[in-house]
Amino acid sequence: MVREPLVRWWRWPMLVARKIGDGPYGPAHDAPVELLGKVTAKRKKVLAPDGSEVISEARVSMPATTPLIPPGSLVTLPPEFGGRTAEVLAEQLHHDGAGRTPNFYSVDLT
Repeated sequence: MVREPLVRWWRWPMLVARKIGDGPYGPAHDAPVELLGKVTAKRKKVLAPDGSEVISEARVSMPATTPLIPPGSLVTLPPEFGGRTAEVLAEQLHHDGAGRTPNFYSVDLT
């Protein structure tokens, strides 16, 4: 089996402003950084950090080594996916023990 380079998986540039806390006027975010990821625009039910079920409109997958992007962070999608800014609902690290797909980190978005 021939594997494609991982660069094909992580091809879409997006801006990520990580949530760093709550201030007197609402959530506080770090300066946005550009990351590459794979965008999947698909509606699905996910569990929020408080245990409630919420509907995610998109998922962004990135390399497994991506630093944590906590819920409440903001992700601006590329223009090809509407260019909208969405809030991170949940995050998860995925490991494929069989090696068929790369290990990856994902965030589910509003």
